[in-house]
Amino acid sequence: MAPAPRLTLGELPPAAQAIASATTDAVEAAQAGDTAAFDDASSRLLLGDPEHARVILGDTVRLLLEEVLPDGVDGDDLRDIIGRSARSAAPWFPSVDPGVMVVVLSGALGIHPDTPPGPGTGEDRPPEPDDPWDAVPPRPSAAAVTQHAVVLLADLLSVRGRPLRGYLEAAFTEMARRETVEQP
Repeated sequence: MAPAPRLTLGELPPAAQAIASATTDAVEAAQAGDTAAFDDASSRLLLGDPEHARVILGDTVRLLLEEVLPDGVDGDDLRDIIGRSARSAAPWFPSVDPGVMVVVLSGALGIHPDTPPGPGTGEDRPPEPDDPWDAVPPRPSAAAVTQHAVVLLADLLSVRGRPLRGYLEAAFTEMARRETVEQP
């Protein structure tokens, strides 16, 4: 079976085009250090289908990581990326949180476990002695994850020196392929 042709941003349905446009605007605002434009574009990312936005942002981060670090990613690499991204964003995004960047990166790499039911998840469970999940911080909000994914994208794009468009097209193509494979 031949691989599906690569989607272009112009071929996307309106909801996907809105995600692509908001992502592009948010990354450009992050690169320019424009807090108001960043907040506006990041908010627009959450207006439609936040799950699709999350998947696209995560896939785009992963694609960039694969190109920036073609020999694989280790803890030192992630620490460097988080430190560089946080330092560059701190002057215009004072609520930058390296912990949220860890969540974004681990999710993009497919290694972030879902937080089990418990405090902060809306589900109750009885406390257990020495439960390791008690040490897991509360899940960051969708808005925080979105903003931090954009900050990471802006940083990785500056390292890679290439425009966002090709990565977004690849992420949407991958999403379409997965959705085609998952249909019965």
